[in-house]
Amino acid sequence: LDHSSLHFSMVDGDVPDAKRARLLKPSGLPVFVCEYHDEALRCLHFAIRRRKMPFDGLHMVHLDAHPDMSASSALAAEAVFDEPWKVYATLRADASGIASWILPAVYGGHLSCVWWVRPEWARQIADGSYHVHVGAAKQSGTATLKHSVKAPIEAPATGAAQPRSCGKSMRRPDALEAVGKTELEEQRDTIKISCTEPYFVEDGIYAAASELASAKPFHLLVSTLPAHKETLPLWSDGSGETLPKAWVLDVCLDFFACGNPFLSQLRPHIAAPFADVHNAVIFRSSSVEDVEHFKAQQAAFDSACGELMRCAVGLQSEAEDAEEDDEDKDDPEDEEPDPLEAALEAVGQFLPCDKKEALLNDLREALHEARGSELQQLREAGDMVTLPLHPGSESEIRARLAAFEVFVRDLCAAFARSHAPQQSGRITTGRPAIVTVAR
Repeated sequence: LDHSSLHFSMVDGDVPDAKRARLLKPSGLPVFVCEYHDEALRCLHFAIRRRKMPFDGLHMVHLDAHPDMSASSALAAEAVFDEPWKVYATLRADASGIASWILPAVYGGHLSCVWWVRPEWARQIADGSYHVHVGAAKQSGTATLKHSVKAPIEAPATGAAQPRSCGKSMRRPDALEAVGKTELEEQRDTIKISCTEPYFVEDGIYAAASELASAKPFHLLVSTLPAHKETLPLWSDGSGETLPKAWVLDVCLDFFACGNPFLSQLRPHIAAPFADVHNAVIFRSSSVEDVEHFKAQQAAFDSACGELMRCAVGLQSEAEDAEEDDEDKDDPEDEEPDPLEAALEAVGQFLPCDKKEALLNDLREALHEARGSELQQLREAGDMVTLPLHPGSESEIRARLAAFEVFVRDLCAAFARSHAPQQSGRITTGRPAIVTVAR
């Protein structure tokens, strides 16, 4: 991108106003810098109102360590069409809001395709091409919030190389108790998606396409950053994708380095085996075919992990108390079965056979090496250990920035080539209609 053509618009929580609009140069590329990622939805609406891009037929390339494709249970679906300001306020106030801004743009008819370009350490959704629908369906009873109960929490600083807001899109510990079970006073339509990936099922936002009202077709692509000159899944011959009218480039800085505030007191090599176990369980290894069976397996696994951590914390506390009195400690007659091994075996029942031994060995070593404070934080974090954690060194971040610049040039070139026959002066430049950046 030609930096001389960029126009930066800072969004500090206020809705972009007419003064900001006047500052946009007709020939410039609008770039919106947001403190919280859900503000990107307002920027998208603003650009549409100011005719910086069309109302529909948009593709978005979303570089982020988090998918941001949950849906707020507090947001009524019809508000997307009737009360956009209410949508912004709800997302800002809701603990799930920062991770729930993309699907409203799909349901509103703006985005037809989103390509989530993930860093290697983000594993929330499996790589692939998903042709699904996004629509409205009844939200009744209690809504159990999983990935969607998130909030922008900054990880503690670990050095100059770590971004200031690298811990966004996380569940707040206090939010788990406050809104973990939200009693809904009345049935209402909320935004749901027909994708059966575990990410959506665990969040409680999956619904069969036949159950969705006002459904919009949606193409979700997931992959890591392609290599230079590698065939892109969008805008290339043979992709089969309907050409968009324009495209949006959305970047969160945690794509380059990311912290997990729920594990702020843990050494990375202690945290990694726990995340590996949670990500490797069999019931999360493929699309969900039986939702009720999936939820039962999830509950049983969570229970086994909870017992493992309770046992580990208890054993370490007992060991510390016994340091002053180790009498008869080595007497074989006094040896009892190791409760930690039994708890590990219970967790191992959910792991694939070919990976079970290695995963449990790493987990066992981490449990034995972990300090008391680390075990306690792991116990409190629960399944939040799966959230991306990768502080990154300065050299690594510089390398990723260089790869990102090449990737953006390849995107612009691919878009220009695919639209060349249309003979549209502005569109054949290939650059995005707008850029949104979340700090």
